[in-house]
Amino acid sequence: MNTEARSPRMPRIALAHTGTSSQLATLRDPALAPYRIADAYLPTLEPGALDEVDVLIVADRSHPERLREHAADFLAVAERGGVLVVFGENQVQDWLPGVLWHAVPTNFWWWRTGEDHGMRQRSPLDPIWPYFSDRAVIWHHHGALTPPSGAVPLIDLEYNGEHVGVTAYVDRESTQGIVFATTMDPCFHHGAGFMPGATQLLYQTLRWAEDEATARITSGTLPG
Repeated sequence: MNTEARSPRMPRIALAHTGTSSQLATLRDPALAPYRIADAYLPTLEPGALDEVDVLIVADRSHPERLREHAADFLAVAERGGVLVVFGENQVQDWLPGVLWHAVPTNFWWWRTGEDHGMRQRSPLDPIWPYFSDRAVIWHHHGALTPPSGAVPLIDLEYNGEHVGVTAYVDRESTQGIVFATTMDPCFHHGAGFMPGATQLLYQTLRWAEDEATARITSGTLPG
């Protein structure tokens, strides 16, 4: 009788997008091939297409109407214990419950001009931090968020000396799963081929999300 423990299955990962050139370039990146990312093209996404997804990445700069149309399907991934990642410029305040957005000027070239980028790391003991270097999470943003109650702030944003919100947070309280949201836009910058910190954020977020989903599959939180 074989008494060896069965290895957990690989998490099922999908990228939800609306077909911009940078999103398609991200999907075609050979470095991401081992993740076997499913192509969830929102304009033609069929009902139930995300029902077995364990990790859903919502690509930044997707069409807002398509995001609102499929918001319930996105949230269902986290509600059943999976991992939902939402990258920047996606009007999350319109469809992600409990989130507010604050318009703040984008910190385009602070590393050249010497200006204060205003981004401050928080919650240093959170288990997400071993995955991210400073460069991965501090480079660029498109506004600030007020996260849902109970969420963990990862990067606070200060503007003109005042705290205005966060540019990244992780929420383990609002659903049975995990939601990671940021106002940074790594798919655009990675797909467009500039701003190296964006590539680090994209790659390391995928690594973190896959590890989280694998742990949940192993524990039975997600179906094995």
